Amino acid sequence: DYESLDEGNSVEAILKALEDNRFKLLFQPIINLRGEGEEHYEAFVRMLDKDDEEVSPYDFLPPMGPADTAIKIDRWVILQTIKQLSNHRSHGHDTRLFLNITAETLQDQTFTAWLSVALKAARLPGDSLVFQIREGDANNYMKQAKEFSKAVHELHCKVSIGQFGCALNPFNTLKHIDTDYVKIDGSFTEEIQKNDAAKEQVKEMVKTLQNSGKLTIIPLVENAGVLATLWQAGVNYIQGYYLQAPVPEMNYDFGDH
Repeated sequence: DYESLDEGNSVEAILKALEDNRFKLLFQPIINLRGEGEEHYEAFVRMLDKDDEEVSPYDFLPPMGPADTAIKIDRWVILQTIKQLSNHRSHGHDTRLFLNITAETLQDQTFTAWLSVALKAARLPGDSLVFQIREGDANNYMKQAKEFSKAVHELHCKVSIGQFGCALNPFNTLKHIDTDYVKIDGSFTEEIQKNDAAKEQVKEMVKTLQNSGKLTIIPLVENAGVLATLWQAGVNYIQGYYLQAPVPEMNYDFGDH
């Protein structure tokens, strides 16, 4: 079944894994540094390969792979997430989930109609989902990203720009795309632990983002040492292995903060 996954059969392997239920979701908490007790997670998808190793199916998509495969993965993730979230919220949790979407979904004209039906079927409020667009995809498909965020906002969903800050003029992206959250690229988290110039840069970035009404997220928080800096910088949310690795259950105790 799962011969070595190579370029030649990678798309088939992905579709077969989907069919055989060899996909699973993991959730990583996103913690409000300002201690407002909200429950946020980011959802990640993993595919079990032939050796039962967990891999990201997106890594197996050939660069110019068929767009519908990426869309199929995205939709599987969104549907499963909606089911799990609906169930989780029925136990009294006011939880929001961040979902990463591909450039292919950004360009998919049928997406928001499909999403609207899925939300209604699960009786899930739109504002419990945050769709995260990579900065690079937002810039490469500016027009589509702009339309996408407008359309999902009409369903009351939220939008996040991820991997932010690597473009030549990152703030230019935000002039065109209406986003609620901005997740700063993980490379900055590493840099601020090494040098003061990076600390200042992140502080400035966070300040500018907050002045324009964006909530900021810093990922890859791997130790306690970086927390004071992020707190001083005014960062809203943090995420990383220091808090919790991605796990199959939404079981983080947000009450501890």
